Amino acid sequence: MNLSGTVLKGRYCILESVGKGGGGKVYLARDLELGVLWAVKEIPVSGKSEARMLLKLSHPSLPKMIDYIEDDRKCYLVMEYVRGKSLGEYLRDGKRFSVNEIVKYGMEIAEVFSYFHNRKPPVYYGDLKPDNLMLGENGRLYLIDLGGAVNGYKYQHKVCTGTNGFAAPEQYEGKINAATDIYTFGKTLSVLCKKTDYLLFIRNMSLFWLIFRCCMKKPGIRYQNMQTVQKKLNRIQKRQNQSKIKNMLVLSGSSIVFAVIVVFLLFSSNFVSGSKPFNFYEELTAVTDLYYQEEFQNGSKADQEKICKQADTRLRELQKECTEKEESRKILQLLAVNSEYQKSYEDAGLYFEQMLFYDETYRAGYGEYGMFLLRTGQQEASQTLWSEYKSKETMLDDTVSRNLRLWEKEMTEIEEKQ
Repeated sequence: MNLSGTVLKGRYCILESVGKGGGGKVYLARDLELGVLWAVKEIPVSGKSEARMLLKLSHPSLPKMIDYIEDDRKCYLVMEYVRGKSLGEYLRDGKRFSVNEIVKYGMEIAEVFSYFHNRKPPVYYGDLKPDNLMLGENGRLYLIDLGGAVNGYKYQHKVCTGTNGFAAPEQYEGKINAATDIYTFGKTLSVLCKKTDYLLFIRNMSLFWLIFRCCMKKPGIRYQNMQTVQKKLNRIQKRQNQSKIKNMLVLSGSSIVFAVIVVFLLFSSNFVSGSKPFNFYEELTAVTDLYYQEEFQNGSKADQEKICKQADTRLRELQKECTEKEESRKILQLLAVNSEYQKSYEDAGLYFEQMLFYDETYRAGYGEYGMFLLRTGQQEASQTLWSEYKSKETMLDDTVSRNLRLWEKEMTEIEEKQ
């Protein structure tokens, strides 16, 4: 039933419906006493816990609750009216968010989540997504719709609302805690990143790493509190500002290659799904974490070489313990990238060859090796690999990567010229 024209409590005149959220419609209403506009959310009486929660919360990023009305069937939450659009609406309109914007929004979300989690009892939001983030005309980001929020300590065994694609795996078991909100936080930032210039994010690997760690399937591997996330975001923002001052230093060709391959490894579907044994991925994460240290990102050449040697040692140790096909190819690919970064091209080539020996059906692996050969001036060797690739094409898996697409394009052009 549309409430347009209805006057609630003899004071709030409903003007029009402006959306839905958390199990109820949201209306725009005029205050007949003050003449100002408010947002009125209509929810079932069974959902009035949202009203009780809003009354206890006070934060600049939360719309203030002004009044509460209840009848036999419905509850009405009269709240501050935020003029603006949700980030979800901006995305659907084709908006491309910059790294600076995403980091800024991430810091604002982390701040309000930190406020939630530090309350006694803590509050877990449970349903973060771009549609629940309203960018006001004043430039502030507002968290709207607390219909899925719950109070509690540690895991709460109850029905927890969430949105498919954003909800953490444990939410489907009726569990929620701080790590759950961190998962939805990572998923939200990931969606905001999707339409942004790819190389721009390659230049900020720390942001990729932050999102990756937040989105781990197993809660114990994610960041465990929002304070840690805030520190990471502050560091990323500081580096962004430093990059502006330095006139946006461009990564060297080998650094971009290194970054692209590491991103591919970290975000491949099999890796993120956690379908392989937990201990292997925990160890591999510890190795890749070395590349995101301050010493590697902004250190001297000697510092970077030292870290590469540490990574090489750890990967070799891991290689002795993990011998399954997919594990071996991931380790060998990282060893190859690590060697190439150190300009040990002969070693890198051997690692790429071993990678394909362990898994000759690894389609993306041919692209990684093929582009390495082209980068190092070995066009003839790349053509030989191309012939092998074409002869095995029907038996190759469906993995893809940016380098695979580039290699296919390069080799096709070479063939056409011959």
